[in-house]
Amino acid sequence: MNGFDGSVAALNAKGNPMSRPRRDVLAGLGLAGLGLLPGVAAPLLAHAGETVPRNAAGRVQPLRIGALFPATGPLAAQGDECLRGVRLAVALSNQAGGVLGRPVQLVTGNAADPDRAVAEARRLITEGPPVLILGTGASTLSLGATEVGEGSGIPYWELSATAPGITTRGFRYLVRVCETANAIADRALQVATEFQPSFGPPQRTPIGIAVVFGNDTNGSTMAQLINAGALARKMPAPEAIAYQADTADFSGIARRLQTLRPDVVIHHGDVDQVVLFYNALETIHWKPRMLIGTSDAYQSSETATMVGGTFDGTVTIGATPYRVDQRFAPQAAAVAQAYAAAYGGPPRSGESLAHYAGTRLCLEALALAGSPDRDKLIAVVRKLDLPEGTLADGWGAVFGTGGQNTRAFACASQWQGGAPVALLPRGAAAGTYSPRFQTMFGDLDKS
Repeated sequence: MNGFDGSVAALNAKGNPMSRPRRDVLAGLGLAGLGLLPGVAAPLLAHAGETVPRNAAGRVQPLRIGALFPATGPLAAQGDECLRGVRLAVALSNQAGGVLGRPVQLVTGNAADPDRAVAEARRLITEGPPVLILGTGASTLSLGATEVGEGSGIPYWELSATAPGITTRGFRYLVRVCETANAIADRALQVATEFQPSFGPPQRTPIGIAVVFGNDTNGSTMAQLINAGALARKMPAPEAIAYQADTADFSGIARRLQTLRPDVVIHHGDVDQVVLFYNALETIHWKPRMLIGTSDAYQSSETATMVGGTFDGTVTIGATPYRVDQRFAPQAAAVAQAYAAAYGGPPRSGESLAHYAGTRLCLEALALAGSPDRDKLIAVVRKLDLPEGTLADGWGAVFGTGGQNTRAFACASQWQGGAPVALLPRGAAAGTYSPRFQTMFGDLDKS
């Protein structure tokens, strides 16, 4: 068990008051009434004439929504951060009166691995079909779980899995709110090219790029997308360095990079791999002019803590960070405040912000549909036309082919002073790029 899993086990311990947001900490934070969609008021009450179902005792029946994220295993910390954002959005809605006149009841499943994700999706549906399922934390978990949802006719709102293949299967009830892996790869290449003047002399023209990646589905896909993107930009094909996750020799990888001397290294790996990679680079006192991380591990404050001070200067691509221009994402600061009050500390990554934003959109779409009916919900989703800057993380919402939100984007951030600061898109920038990584391990020219 690594440091991630230990902290998550404590947060998820039975009876721990930090495992979910308390209602009282959401009050007075200016979050109520953040209606996104025309015709939706806060609280998100039922439309006139809508019958609110009640049980035999006359109590309003809750609106059951599934939440499928990894709670154990190597992705547990990431799954917990995603679920925290979901819980904040649900708590906010319930505090304001619920959705369609009913409280939202979040029913969770543990998508610890691909097989478990499928089994847990089936369990959630069998035990009492939820109105929809939110997920999933990783693409390898999403592929099977979303297939279960589609086969059962349960709408599946994917908030975090980015693999291209998720939205190419012709599913009717799949909605993906988040950015795609293609967008992540393209943003990484944009950073590598647009921030090149910050490198300082000597410059290589064209710049040299090496892609280091775990030889699994996610890593291989990202490497292929970066290679294709480089060719589309008429850049030289990046040097590809693949490794087996369990047996990787990062010392050897670091020495190979030192020999190749690329200007930019793009890495896709999990938390343990990131830590080992940085340790290997520091040991040989060499680094590229820029290091870009395209995996979720690079967005987490816990990864930064495990690596130490040498993580500052790293560029990460993915979710919008909390340090973002507030004109671009005006709700980010309020969500961060609610998060800190609910969980006793600052957010661990922008994933919680993205999952808050996606869940909030989902609940408001339900309210606009006026019914939990799946076809009414999907009809509303297909008519959405929200500009960028509408959602809490700066995204907009237009859902195209396969259910993909075409107004979700990948954000480029740089770790500065122990936190990621938004750099791209330009409207989101809360700071400027710093060539800090150049001097992390010493003088580049002497390496």
